[in-house]
Amino acid sequence: MIGTALDIMSKVTPPRAVFVDYPVGRTFGPPQNRTRNEEVLSRSLAVLPSFSSSGEIRDLHFQWEADGSRAWENELQKEMLSARGD
Repeated sequence: MIGTALDIMSKVTPPRAVFVDYPVGRTFGPPQNRTRNEEVLSRSLAVLPSFSSSGEIRDLHFQWEADGSRAWENELQKEMLSARGD
């Protein structure tokens, strides 16, 4: 599993999982950014052989913004609220 919600992943405990600190629904990175999309996939596949027990979650240490900014959280919240009609 490749996931973006570590709190949920920790409770569900998939057999093997990698965490990507990206907005929900943007697991592989920004749309149209093929380089980053492919990097997330290739690093996810590369780490598979290193899992030694069920339930492990590995953080791939990807960040949405190069500076570590989490401003995307506000944008995502606005997007979700507008979709609900709030």
